Amino acid sequence: MSFIDLLKFALANLRRAKLRTGLTILGVAIGTAALMAMVSYGSGLQKTFSDEFSDLELFNTIRLTPSKVDLSTILSFSKKTVKTVGSNDPKKEIVLTDSVLERVRTISQLIAPNAIVYPEVIFPCKVIFDTLETVVMTEALPAALNTVAGYRDIRYGSFFASDSSSDVVVSEILLNRLGFKTPEEAVGKTIKLVTISLDAQSLMNVTMLPAQFGSGLPITETAYDFRIGGVLSQDIQKLSSGFRLIMPIQTSASVRRLNFLSTIELLRQNEQKSGYQAIIVRATNQKETEALKAALEAIGLNPTSFTDQFEEFKKLFLLFDLALAVIGTIALVVATLGITNTMIMSIMERYREIGIMKAVGAGDGDVRNIFFVESAAIGLLGGIGGVVIGRIAAEIVSALANIYVSNQAGVKLNFFHFPLWLILSAVGFSVAVSLLAGYYPANRAAKIEPVEALRYQ
Repeated sequence: MSFIDLLKFALANLRRAKLRTGLTILGVAIGTAALMAMVSYGSGLQKTFSDEFSDLELFNTIRLTPSKVDLSTILSFSKKTVKTVGSNDPKKEIVLTDSVLERVRTISQLIAPNAIVYPEVIFPCKVIFDTLETVVMTEALPAALNTVAGYRDIRYGSFFASDSSSDVVVSEILLNRLGFKTPEEAVGKTIKLVTISLDAQSLMNVTMLPAQFGSGLPITETAYDFRIGGVLSQDIQKLSSGFRLIMPIQTSASVRRLNFLSTIELLRQNEQKSGYQAIIVRATNQKETEALKAALEAIGLNPTSFTDQFEEFKKLFLLFDLALAVIGTIALVVATLGITNTMIMSIMERYREIGIMKAVGAGDGDVRNIFFVESAAIGLLGGIGGVVIGRIAAEIVSALANIYVSNQAGVKLNFFHFPLWLILSAVGFSVAVSLLAGYYPANRAAKIEPVEALRYQ
């Protein structure tokens, strides 16, 4: 019996029990949709992170920190603490001072002449416009970053032209918090930044008269006026453009501020309080990045490339994807149990028919293949239906989730990603599981004796 004949015969048999076949296909479709939705969610998160790294050219970026970063701790769930008192570890913290920064710049110019080197400067401040105010973490970046895609493609206005400019770049969600209805009207407007710093006089009074400590913290507020020069594009930086304010790095040096971001960071700081939080090196390609990393390690610094960090995140995503795939596979396997039931019921209804087929010359293999083709057809139709249902469900869930995300972060994210390999794999896996589910019924049908089947009532 040819494959075409098998296919026609199998489809004709499925049409004879339309309701039962339809419900079985629907069950497989729902199982396939669950599997696709689970895996595509993990794939969507990984793609969002990957796009963010690519948009900001972070794969060509190195971050120098005071102490060596152990990337393996990303996947570590240990509660073990580290003993630091009296430690003889030769890899002690390196204070990232201006001299270290200049040394890094010198090495970078030799290996990657177009590399951008700058200290990582992030501090909290209060932003005020008219009668509205909000708190934001301010970043200080060099004007040279206007060549990087994430900062070059400014939606409204432009990135500041010099490191000493009085312009700042903000995100749309920050503008919404400040009462701007559209980004266009914000460009050129003046906003007020308020920072906090230690008040030497108040600190001295507290030192001399500890009883005065209850009168308030020894800090003072300083206000600065800045002009909004540009607005970050939501399409380029979907994750990091949410709530940001960027000022020129040289301008930030004249801003009085506290150099810690949280109470935890304040407790952890020791001699490092006189240095930078980190130093960033941006090369033009990954070859230069690897060469720079090796050179900086050779002089005793602690460089970490964002490529290494992303590789560790990929391991985390792999575990996440596997967990989601297992959950989706369970749903599909449970659904395909209906195929076994459908095939067994079909055998009971067609017992005499199978006997007649074998009596006129059909072999065991022919009968077995008929039921295998029926199972594969159910799996194929269920797989295709599952792809459609999964896409529709993902669009609905993504739209509902983005209602909340857009209100909170001002951006819309792609929570699900359906690459071609995922679609083909989902359909193929559905067919494979369906064939496995039809294995027992097909073998059972092949073993039917013609004489016994013809006497069957």
